[in-house]
Amino acid sequence: MTPQHIARRASVAAITFACASFSLMSTAQPEKMMTGARDFSSGQQARVEMQTQIAAGRAALAKQLGNANAVTSGGPQPAEAFANPQRAYPPSCLNSPIPSKFGFTSDPNRLTAQITLPGDPLSSDPNEVAYSETDTFYVWRVDCSGGKSATLLEIDRPAAMDGNQSRFPVFPGVSIPLNGGGRYFPRLADDPNTFFATNYSITPLVNSDIYVLENTYGQLPTVDYNQAFTLDINNFDGSNNLIPFNLPNYVPLANPPPLPISGYMSTNWSSSTQSGEGIVMQIYDVNQTTRSLAFAWFTYDNQGFPFWLFGQASVPIGATSVTAPTAYFKGGTFAPPTASPGVPLTIWGSVTFTFPDCGHMRIVYTGDASAVGGPTGNGSATYVRVADVNGLVCQ
Repeated sequence: MTPQHIARRASVAAITFACASFSLMSTAQPEKMMTGARDFSSGQQARVEMQTQIAAGRAALAKQLGNANAVTSGGPQPAEAFANPQRAYPPSCLNSPIPSKFGFTSDPNRLTAQITLPGDPLSSDPNEVAYSETDTFYVWRVDCSGGKSATLLEIDRPAAMDGNQSRFPVFPGVSIPLNGGGRYFPRLADDPNTFFATNYSITPLVNSDIYVLENTYGQLPTVDYNQAFTLDINNFDGSNNLIPFNLPNYVPLANPPPLPISGYMSTNWSSSTQSGEGIVMQIYDVNQTTRSLAFAWFTYDNQGFPFWLFGQASVPIGATSVTAPTAYFKGGTFAPPTASPGVPLTIWGSVTFTFPDCGHMRIVYTGDASAVGGPTGNGSATYVRVADVNGLVCQ
C-alpha cells in the first residue's frame, strides 16, 4: 500500500455522515460543469446504503464461520482463503496493487468524460467548501480468463493538483440503475479481490487512483459486469447530477492474453504426455513491485532414472512471462551431516513460463546435462494443473 493510499484512507476514516433524504435525477450529460446548487443528499444516501451492505456482509460471513469476532472492525479480516460467492470477476485476473494506467487503451469500448466534482462540504475552510475541480474519468474492462472480465474506474486529478491535501474534490456517488427499478451501489475498491473494502461517496479524493467494481459478500442483488449496464456518476449538482457511462455487453477475446504470474499459479503441474513427470511451482511476494518464481521439475535422465531440475527468477508484478535460470545438483548423499560441504550446483539451461489460462502452463526450455547423463535439448510442452491451493482458486 502506497503512502497516498494510507493518507487517503485515513481521511476517509475520519469522516462520517448521517442518513439524509434520497434524491436522484434521471437526466445526464457526457460532460458537464457544476451549474446548480450542490445537493449531497443522494451521496449521503449512497454512503449509508454501502455501509449497510458492508455490515450485512460482515454478519453473513460471521454466521458462515460461526465466529462473530472474526469479522469485527479492527479484528482479523477474511482474505482469499474464503471464496466470495458474489465475486465479480475471476480472482486471478487482477494483481494488487492495480498498476496506474492499467491498460484502458486496450479496450475498444472504453469510455471517458470530464466531470466537475465539488470540494469537501465538511471542511472548516470556506474556500475548500466552495472549491470545485474538473477530473478525468475512465471506465473500461480488463480481459480475464474463462471469457470473463473485470470493470475498472479511473479518476485522474489534474497533474498540478494530484496529491494536494489542502484543495481537493470529494469522491462522487456511483450507482447502477436496475432493470426492475431502484439502484445498486457497487463497491469501489483500489485493491482487487477484497470482501468489504470500498471508497465511500463524499470523502476526500486526494490522489488519482483506479478502482475495480466489486460485489458485496453475501448480499443480493448483484451485478454481472460482463453484461451491458450503465454506471452513473453523481457529482452532486442538484440541477442535473448524473453522468452516465453506458457499457455494452462484454465480448470475450478470441485469443485472450496470458494471465499475470501470481500466487494463483502456485500448485503442482503434470504432463499429459510423460507419465510420472511434473513441476512444483511456488510464487512468493518479494515487495510491492516484485515476486519470485521458484520451481522443481521432476523429470528423467537418459537411462530413465529420476532427474531433478530447479530454477528461480524475479517476476515484475503484472508480467505474463518469465524465464528462469535452471540448474541441477550432483555429488550429494542421502541425509548428509550438517557439517559437510554444500552439494555443487551446475547450470543446466533455462525454462520460460507462460499461463494461457488457469488450467494450463506453457513451458519453453533449453538445457544440457549430458555430462552426467541427464536430459538435454530444447523444445516446448504444456502442463495441466493438478489442483488449486487452498484459498487460491484460479479461475
